[in-house]
Amino acid sequence: MLARRHRLRGVVGALVVSLLGACGDAGPVGAPEDAARVEGRALDDDIRARLEALPGVTILGDEQFEDFRFFTLDFEQPADHRRPRGEKFLQRMTLFHRSTTAPMVIDTEGAELFTEPIAAEPVDLLKGNQVTVEHRFYGTSTPASRDWRLLDVWQSAADAHRVVEVFKTLYTGRWLSTGVFRGGTAALLHRYYFPDDVQGTLAYAERHSLGLQDARAAHFLRNVGDATCRAKLTAVQRAALARREELAPLLAEQVEWGFTFDTLGVDKSLEFSVVRLSFNFWEYLGLAPYDCDSIPEPTVSAEELFGFVDLVAGPAYIFSDQALATFGEPESYQSATELGAPLYPEAELRDLLRYPGGQVPTFLPPLGVTKFYNPVPLLKLEVWARLHAKQVLILDGALSPWSASAFHVSPWNDAYRIVDPEGIGFYGTLTALPEPQRTFFFERLSDWADAPVQVPEVSEQKQGARYQKLLRHVRRH
Repeated sequence: MLARRHRLRGVVGALVVSLLGACGDAGPVGAPEDAARVEGRALDDDIRARLEALPGVTILGDEQFEDFRFFTLDFEQPADHRRPRGEKFLQRMTLFHRSTTAPMVIDTEGAELFTEPIAAEPVDLLKGNQVTVEHRFYGTSTPASRDWRLLDVWQSAADAHRVVEVFKTLYTGRWLSTGVFRGGTAALLHRYYFPDDVQGTLAYAERHSLGLQDARAAHFLRNVGDATCRAKLTAVQRAALARREELAPLLAEQVEWGFTFDTLGVDKSLEFSVVRLSFNFWEYLGLAPYDCDSIPEPTVSAEELFGFVDLVAGPAYIFSDQALATFGEPESYQSATELGAPLYPEAELRDLLRYPGGQVPTFLPPLGVTKFYNPVPLLKLEVWARLHAKQVLILDGALSPWSASAFHVSPWNDAYRIVDPEGIGFYGTLTALPEPQRTFFFERLSDWADAPVQVPEVSEQKQGARYQKLLRHVRRH
């Protein structure tokens, strides 16, 4: 099955690759290099105390996993970095600690942070450290004022910049940045606004939508994959809309799971999800638990038809009151003001729609909040990426509709874009590259980080944890 093949491909390294030399003994004890390593070990032995001494840091959890310490942290941030003495909020973070002298990777989440010890791909490859930063206005990282004007790309980049400033006093190795989905875009924005914070950036499945209904996504969905598969998806969408009176009660029953639909209503939530179905299907094909063969016939029972819609589009996880209150509102606000949004194709469904064109982010919660779309920050980022970005690696997947709105870079600037022909651009894309491309990009990563690359043995348990994290990402993006 395609899903099974892609889920496993490239995840377990066949060989341990060591590029730019392995780090052996540096000489007799007492040499300058050894003194530095001894000092680094002393710092590591007292890492908790040193973290607690950093300004604004509160340790919430401290555990040992495999070869790293895993900390859950709160970090005090200004709600408005232009007025640093004003309102403050606590930004949730996690820290993978291996060594104060090893490379550090800052992982900018595009939404709520998951507090499981799951390392990003470059962290595994470099045996480095990782600080993961929850995006402002998501999860617990929300200012008490909930002033939506403070949710913009510059403020988010300034959050990451302050994390780097404070933690660089402790972690002295090279710094890189990374992120997936909106987190990948956040990593590029951080690099654009604060170019000296890190030496390299790896952005996975990033995107830049042009306007509030980017037609590039709709065009992509008309041509992606196999025509038979696309036709089956359209048939399911039309059947779900034609049979909505059968499916709507099944969604309403999810009140037993704690979901309610007072904001948008059950009918609108169901229709919006069905319209998004093809986008979501291709966005996660190969890693989510479905493939083209699993698409049901339009004549199946209402329970089976709803089950497929629920699996792929997750109406309760996107449009319920609970989803809107946690990540739906900040996501829609960001899309409506700076990030833009894709156009979800409606042409083949138009005669069955009750709310055509309703998924423009300005029409979605938060309601009663002024939203003006400002394309300038992302257009500036686009120009910077094409002409000036250095030591950047963008990793996309040919199956993901987000690849239609990807950023482009120039290899003349030591910046590159990889498109996995069978994937979506998630962690694992770099490791799965064929030779000689893999060795070339491992060499670039090693050079940027000033550390050797080692392909780790990834256990089924560890890969399963990454897979579960991906599925939770589905519900947030």
